[in-house]
Amino acid sequence: MSDKVTVTSNLHGRTTDVRGRYTIAGPGFELVSDGSVRSGGPGEEASSLDLLVASLVSCALNAFRTDFVRSGQPERKVEIFARIERKVEGDYLGTLVMECFIDQVDHVTPEQLVTEYKKRCRIYNALKESLPVVFVPHASGPLP
Repeated sequence: MSDKVTVTSNLHGRTTDVRGRYTIAGPGFELVSDGSVRSGGPGEEASSLDLLVASLVSCALNAFRTDFVRSGQPERKVEIFARIERKVEGDYLGTLVMECFIDQVDHVTPEQLVTEYKKRCRIYNALKESLPVVFVPHASGPLP
């Protein structure tokens, strides 16, 4: 068995002078995040839940633009609107609904792209039990 380890994410987080506001930085970027109003934060910048949803959206955008694209074909244009829906009572995360608009530049359907994403996205597979995701795929643009 190999003991080799690859570092795939390396971040630094710190508090700021604003109560409940944080900066999170990595090589070449910095994000600002707020704690929720419920937890005493300002609730103005991206919350931890926003960042979690953003990671799933980012993975989907990356997958949908290039999965099954043959050499020489243009990448697909993709737009995703994501929201968390949950009942007012309760402390569960809710359900993530992702409306996915995917340009059809080939004969691959949006449903096939969603199936492939579900098989391969590590973040989705790690979270799908605690944060169910409903995909609503839409094809846009004409087939060639």
